[in-house]
Amino acid sequence: MPKKSRKKKTFIEQPEPQARSSRFQFFLWICAFFFFAALLMRLDVITAWPGAESYSLDHALSNARGDSMLSFLYGLLFPLGENIDSQSQAIWLFPRLISVIALIATAVFTFRWAGKLFGKEAIGMSLLCAGASLYLPFFGKVATPDALALLGQAGFFWLILLAGADREKNYLLPAGIFLLLGGIAAPLSTLVFGLGTILAGRLLMGGGKQWMNLLFLLAIPLVILLLQGNQGIRAYWFWGGQPLAYGKFIGYSLLGMLPLMGWLMAGLRDVVYKVRRGEQSSKLLLSGMGIGLLTQSLVLPLLLAVVAGKQMQLYFRENNYPWKDWVRGGAVLHLVLAFLAAFFALSGAGLTFAGAGFRAALGMAAAYWIFSLLGVIGLYGDKRDFSLGGSILSGMLGVLFFWVQVYPYFETGRNWPDRLSQQVELKLPTYIPDHKDYSPALPYFRKAGIPLVQDSAKADLYLTSWPMTDTLSSAGIEISGRIILEQRTFGLKTE
Repeated sequence: MPKKSRKKKTFIEQPEPQARSSRFQFFLWICAFFFFAALLMRLDVITAWPGAESYSLDHALSNARGDSMLSFLYGLLFPLGENIDSQSQAIWLFPRLISVIALIATAVFTFRWAGKLFGKEAIGMSLLCAGASLYLPFFGKVATPDALALLGQAGFFWLILLAGADREKNYLLPAGIFLLLGGIAAPLSTLVFGLGTILAGRLLMGGGKQWMNLLFLLAIPLVILLLQGNQGIRAYWFWGGQPLAYGKFIGYSLLGMLPLMGWLMAGLRDVVYKVRRGEQSSKLLLSGMGIGLLTQSLVLPLLLAVVAGKQMQLYFRENNYPWKDWVRGGAVLHLVLAFLAAFFALSGAGLTFAGAGFRAALGMAAAYWIFSLLGVIGLYGDKRDFSLGGSILSGMLGVLFFWVQVYPYFETGRNWPDRLSQQVELKLPTYIPDHKDYSPALPYFRKAGIPLVQDSAKADLYLTSWPMTDTLSSAGIEISGRIILEQRTFGLKTE
């Protein structure tokens, strides 16, 4: 009797990748260098960022760190950084390196597993787009659960798609490991993300028993949620510090893709078109973006990069590529917006950072805009090197120039918590207002051994601030600083 044919894969077969030229390989290496340089730059000197990172580091320094596995791990790593340099921000280095490793691991597993679904070339371009994002790489520079949650949820998402495409292989163990990682970082978001991903895979890819087995794995984030609770304000997203700020989440995700605006516009148009035609891969991408948006998962900006990267592959491969006007129009619009943004930003930088600071900001803006212009020239001249290289390098070099040239001028004002804590001679119970603008003071005051109280009535010292233009306010200890952009005077007073 003839053997029954088994349907192993439900995905559309991808075309064979084109051979890479030595010039393109050099471009990949140079992009990797720029990305890693920007990712690792100044990890040991950056003051804790307001909001989630400050809350996360403070929790890891407190006696309550045993409530969270990640905070407990941070607490074990603090002495390693402090041994390097106790007078700088090196104490935060190794917790931040966890986020670096998580972000790099996300890229590795995305290339390995998503490449089997969408093709290695398309995913390679997608990872270049993710690296050129102005937003996603930031989470590799902060000691928060966000990067680890991205690793867990992205890995689980790709494994679910593989489980639907190749039903003969067992993905339970790796899927469980990624759910564990996501659960440690963001248990509630991971639980809902995992459920939504499994249901989407079952509805769009069919199958039977393997989905029920995968559903049992959701007990992992559920147990973690019951044992340690959600990370809350210690995470920027994933239903953490801003669980209802969906508009802000979408805005940041889209703004981060500005260097690739034309490619993203064409990609979203292509996804909508192919979903209407019933293409399975586009339906899965759209469902993944929907689940990522619902759960405030950084999988959303990662999938936006995948959408843009696929268009980079198709633009010069298909003779009758249908969305050229979308790519070109979006790139020109971005060029105009980038010029206007650079003009206003430099106007502000000229007032805030006179002299060398202004020249540093000018160099960053010039690099970003010139490479964006090269990308537009490449699109209209059908020059693949210019169009791809300009779009990608504008984002990567813009971010690198920011950390190398511009950020040091911010750091001189942002390090007010460290300077203020060092001026406290008599360590009395201190009250820090429950607001993210004051949150950077929490880990520094706790590290300095200053008792922190949550009830202002039990405090002897109170942290306050006022605008630099206010000449009437005063405090016993005063110091100038900044909250990201805004300059203020910070002080400790007794009443």
